[in-house]
Amino acid sequence: MFERVQLKQINDHIWLMNDNDEATGYLVVGSQRALIIDTMNGYENVKEIAETLTRLPLTVVNTHGHPDHIYGNIYFEEAFLHPADQALAERFYQEPLFVEAIRQMQRKPAAFRPILAGDVIDLGEIQLEVYSVPGHTPGGICLLDRRDRILFTGDSIIEQTWMQLEESLPLEEFLQSLDALKEIRGDYDYLLTGHSRNLEDASLYEAHRNAVKEVCEGENERDVPYEWFGGISKAHPYGKEPRRIVYK
Repeated sequence: MFERVQLKQINDHIWLMNDNDEATGYLVVGSQRALIIDTMNGYENVKEIAETLTRLPLTVVNTHGHPDHIYGNIYFEEAFLHPADQALAERFYQEPLFVEAIRQMQRKPAAFRPILAGDVIDLGEIQLEVYSVPGHTPGGICLLDRRDRILFTGDSIIEQTWMQLEESLPLEEFLQSLDALKEIRGDYDYLLTGHSRNLEDASLYEAHRNAVKEVCEGENERDVPYEWFGGISKAHPYGKEPRRIVYK
């Protein structure tokens, strides 16, 4: 039915949506509502995909404002996003190719509603708590599902973290954000990131945080050039491929 987006069931109420190995979204189904975490690239109708799994009312949350997490917002009327990323997301909403594509589709992107650290999304029997993690972008958030002991991290905690972007904060500030998450480390065993194919072991948090700390402290003797569409940056490897912190 859907060519790009492949579904993987994590448990009896969480599904991973893999958008052609380019982005990952999630559907979390409670007893009263269902939550879509990130809408991916928008090539396929994520609302229709979710409706093959549940008929409950849908809420949409974007973990941050990058296109591969928000462009599927065109299938919804509203989406929650941290206000610190709204200008970034609106900028991507104005990209000419995106504007032309949705004009041809006769759609428009969802209006943004604010979501903040400390907010709780109650789906009925499942609650997701919002934690602010500025770094990769100013308004990045994580969502903690205590019942399933899963932390949904977007691109804030992920094997290959891009910190070389214009909108990325200084690594020292990102390290502070990661350190602030230590208080909930005992509340999850797994991570689901913005580009996961499976559940990730929660130990990725420590490895990722320690790698950022190494870069901040100048431990860069193993670092290598990293070529991307914006030029050449540096990459700090940590552990098995593709784990690396990419920075200016």
